[in-house]
Amino acid sequence: MSHHVSFNDLPQGGEKFEPAKGGKLIGALGLVGVLGLAASAFFFFKNTDTFAYSWLFAIFFTFTFCVGGVFWIMLHAASNSSWGVAIRRLWENLANMVVILGLLASPLLIPAVNKHLYEWMNHHRDAAHHAAEHGGTVKEALHHMSHDNPHLHILYSKFGYLNISNHFIPPFSWQTRFVLYFLILGYIARVMRKKSLAQEQDGDIKHTISSRQFSCRWLLFFALTSTFAAVDWLMSLDYSWFSTMWGVYIFAGSAWSSMALTILLVTWLKSLGYLQKVVTEEHYHLMGKLLFAFTVFWAYIAFSQYFLIWYANITEETRFYLTRNTEGWRGVSIFIVVGHFIAPFLALLSQARKKKPYVMVFVCLWVIFMHLVDMYWNVIPERGPSLGIGWWVDGAWIQDVAALLGVFGTMGFLFLRGLSKYSLYPWRDPRLIESVNVIN
Repeated sequence: MSHHVSFNDLPQGGEKFEPAKGGKLIGALGLVGVLGLAASAFFFFKNTDTFAYSWLFAIFFTFTFCVGGVFWIMLHAASNSSWGVAIRRLWENLANMVVILGLLASPLLIPAVNKHLYEWMNHHRDAAHHAAEHGGTVKEALHHMSHDNPHLHILYSKFGYLNISNHFIPPFSWQTRFVLYFLILGYIARVMRKKSLAQEQDGDIKHTISSRQFSCRWLLFFALTSTFAAVDWLMSLDYSWFSTMWGVYIFAGSAWSSMALTILLVTWLKSLGYLQKVVTEEHYHLMGKLLFAFTVFWAYIAFSQYFLIWYANITEETRFYLTRNTEGWRGVSIFIVVGHFIAPFLALLSQARKKKPYVMVFVCLWVIFMHLVDMYWNVIPERGPSLGIGWWVDGAWIQDVAALLGVFGTMGFLFLRGLSKYSLYPWRDPRLIESVNVIN
């Protein structure tokens, strides 16, 4: 039922978050962030080969939440949806964390790190060295090298896309795209928040219209950015593997996990006394339905990708699942099927459960945990074979935990501290009252 709130019932200037009220959580995130970064710095110098996979896992896991934040603000603007106005500022703040994440991700650009992640980069560097000594281009040198190593024919055919920065090859390299992804997402997030904040000066609906027009133009660039980032950072861990559904798979997980994080943030803020008149059980129901929708959508994409690769039975494609369905990874694969789809699917079927914050907290914590397992399952199985050790590297899980705490803890600390800069909701948006009084 609607609680019939008017603008007069809401505080002038909105609600400003006071970090002191959430000091325990913020302080804990800051502490684990510092400890994680310190431990990761130690592992960077001591075990760079295993550290590389740990850092990539932590960065990309956190990156998916920023991607989700950008997606939700753009979707709501483009679709002219009003119910999400009450929580839109959380998405804006989450999306704008992507630039800070870009700074944390910079170690992946260091050759000493990425040479352990991407085998194809080492072949390119060898080809560049060959070209410098004997003349010709890197591509020609790579073609010459493929006579002795037939597997390099695949890399040679992908040279137009998979290449690294040096003066012999095209300028639109892996490193250039790496930086460009953060710049594009950062630009979208900054513009959307700028328009939102501009509306708080005059309350004019023109800013809403401008945001909708901007989102409709830039949704394509967002889709391309999130897709190719997933291809560059994860798919190219094995340069011979490919999947046309990979970008959608990663996107589905990003939208799913970021919605779960939104529900947790809203519940936490309400427990501190904020958003009491702004967010109701109807918002929980709507967010719960979207969480349910992306639970099903992710499962559909994951199954479709697996089914098509299994049916085609092409060696370059099947190796991805062969790696993850042997040794100890087989149990993780089965766990993902149950925990990533079946468990949340059953939990979110009930309308009543979606309206209960304390129930949704447990569901969302499980969703984020399963997203963590999914990202781990996508990255870490490549570490053992690349180092010639086997399916598991003993003791490397400590580095994985350190990297996760360092990246996610630091980002969480900065995000929660940053909530105090602006009102927790766009208090002069003309559609705010419609959002506050929404009825499913």
